[in-house]
Order: sequence, then C-alpha cells, then structure tokens
Amino acid sequence: MKAVPKVNTDGLYLEDTLVDDAFSGVVPFYAEPELPIDQSQPEPEAPPEDVQPGEVSEPEPVIAGYIVGIPIIPGLYRPRFDLVAWEAYQSAITSAEDAYNAAYAEWSKLLEEERGEPPIYVAQEQPTLWIEGLTPEEIEEITRPQQQEPTELELLAEEVEVIRQQTAEQQEAIESSGAEIAQMKTTSTEHQLTISTLGTEQIKLDLSTLDLKQQNAVLGAELVKKDIAILDLQLQNQALGQMLAALELKLLANGTGGEPNVQ
Repeated sequence: MKAVPKVNTDGLYLEDTLVDDAFSGVVPFYAEPELPIDQSQPEPEAPPEDVQPGEVSEPEPVIAGYIVGIPIIPGLYRPRFDLVAWEAYQSAITSAEDAYNAAYAEWSKLLEEERGEPPIYVAQEQPTLWIEGLTPEEIEEITRPQQQEPTELELLAEEVEVIRQQTAEQQEAIESSGAEIAQMKTTSTEHQLTISTLGTEQIKLDLSTLDLKQQNAVLGAELVKKDIAILDLQLQNQALGQMLAALELKLLANGTGGEPNVQ
C-alpha cells in the first residue's frame, strides 16, 4: 500500500488516501448518497409489478473529486492538480498511440523486402501537473512575518526597567530638592545675620528689619513644605525599591524555574 493525494473537483488537495502499490493515473471518487433525515416521512411507493427491478431509475452518482497517482511536487503552499492539463496529456497519449498503431499496421502490410525500419513509438512528455493553488496575494498574506507576543519573562523585564527608571527620576528629584533646601537654609542664615546687624541700627532701618523678618518667615514655611515633599519622595522611593526587589525575585524565579519566597 502507498499514500496518494485526493483532490476536489477543482483539483485542490484534500488529503492522502491509501491505495495499492500498483495504482497510477487519475480516477474519480463519488459522493456518498444522502440518507433521509426525517424518518417520519412515508417510504417511497413500490414500483409497479410490470416494471423489472433493473429498470428502476437510480440517481446518478456525483463525482466528489479524484484520487491522483502522481506525487505532489515540493514547494507548493496549496497544491492543485491541473485536471485540464491531465486530460490534454491523456488525449495526446491516445493520439500518439493511434498514430503509431496505424503506422505499424501500414508497415506490416508491406512485403518484407519493402518494409524497411519499423515505425517507432515516441512517448509523450508529461507536463507539470501539480501547480500552486493560492494567488500571489494569498501567498503574501500567509508568508508575512507575524508579530510575536512578548513572553511573561520579557514583560517582567520591561516592568523592572520602568521601575528602575522611575526610581532614578525620584532620586534626581530628591537630590534637586536637597540642593534647594540647602540654598534656602543659606539664605535664611544670611537674613538672620542681617537682622542681628540691623538690631543696632537706627529706627529708620527697623522697617527693613521687619521686612527681612517677614521674608525669613516665608522662607521658613517654604522650608517646611520642602522637608515634607522630600520625606514623601523618600517614602515613594522606598516603595519603588520594594516593588523592584519583588519583581527581580520573580524574574529570577522564572529564569530558574523555582518559586520565590517573598513575604
């Protein structure tokens, strides 16, 4: 036994089927007759008594496809057997055989000394019978590279990278706030020294001292706000650090096949 392809009536490949090793050529296979679904319908009437059993008309079998004894050539996305080319090839073989038989019959009628060389049968070259069943547009569609979904490991790595970037930005903000606070402390100290110096000045400079005191109070309030902001940023940075550590443990666990023990 060997496996050969089955095609539909358009020649498109359907599946393989087992046949005898000696099988070759192309033969049709037929659709199975449909059985009645509604069993409640009455049975068909029996033919008249004067009609012989062989004379009862039966539905013509419907060709569902063909069994092809010619192997499929490689490199086809959806193989299609060219039934038209096959029929033309069979017609060419028949014509060549008929011509050979006629020539051989004429040669045989001649006297032996008049015959000369007998006619030679020239076999027909088999054309390419398996062709591509898809259009160029369909082939382009199925061969277009498909975008792959990222794996869980890749998603975790991206999330870790985002958190690291956020942590770096938070650290930069903390350092910037620290520099601003240091500058404000320096300015406040200078104002305090100026107030101490102006305390011994004349009364006309008291207004300047009062104004400087008010500025110093404003700076003090801003300093408190900055201290609160930097404390909040430090808490956020600590939370991000804990998230980063948990994700790195999970990433490490996915890479080694184990389960992390994170409390």
